[in-house]
Amino acid sequence: MAEEEVAGYLIRRELESGDEEFWNVDNGWVSDPGDSELYEDEDEASAKADELREQDKFVVTVEEVYFDDEEYVDEDHDDEA
Repeated sequence: MAEEEVAGYLIRRELESGDEEFWNVDNGWVSDPGDSELYEDEDEASAKADELREQDKFVVTVEEVYFDDEEYVDEDHDDEA
């Protein structure tokens, strides 16, 4: 199995209720990961997460986001049809 390629990094926090929120530079914490900031550089995401941890009582983590190979299967195999 091919190794998955990292698309970027999200900053996530877990609330007391068990819900998750994701960091967006313009809007703060949002509930939809699709609306969150996708950092290309892990060090940049980690630095921002460290800053947010100092201001937040919840657990803040950096998570890898992977490209979804399934989306690209049809594009890569168009000549097989």
